[in-house]
Amino acid sequence: MVLDSPEENPNDGVEGYMQEACYYLRKKGLTLPQISKALEVSEKDAELLYRAYESKVAHGIVQENEVDRNLWEDMHNDSQGNEKITFARDDGLYHCRRSDLETMDSPALMSIFETSKKFLDFDMYKGYLNTKPPVGYDPMALQRQVKRAMDLIQEILDGRWKEEPRKG
Repeated sequence: MVLDSPEENPNDGVEGYMQEACYYLRKKGLTLPQISKALEVSEKDAELLYRAYESKVAHGIVQENEVDRNLWEDMHNDSQGNEKITFARDDGLYHCRRSDLETMDSPALMSIFETSKKFLDFDMYKGYLNTKPPVGYDPMALQRQVKRAMDLIQEILDGRWKEEPRKG
């Protein structure tokens, strides 16, 4: 993303980000009404912003890149509640989206839950996970993320258990 100089127009930086957001969200497959709702602009403005960035790409003023595309995709997913989840497996730490967890079968979720629990059980500061994180740097951020994954998995499995027909 190339920002215009602030001397030209003080809003150019913000507009540049809005153009970029419209462009990448449109490329992701969102409709203009969805983009306008997400960015709180009119559909007409969303289209103008999209077209402006599309023109910049066509004229070589800016280049599409994976980092920007991933940033806007992540922001959209997070705003829709499809947060990124970190969990432990026997061979390391992994990331996925909430929607990925929801589509996994129950045995796979239980396996992730158990290995994540083992990971946290080895941490001598486990007792501090339920305390409020400090402002600024949180030395337990990873452990909090793994605990969040466990809470989500438990929520998903509880929901499935309640939905299963009871055998009498």
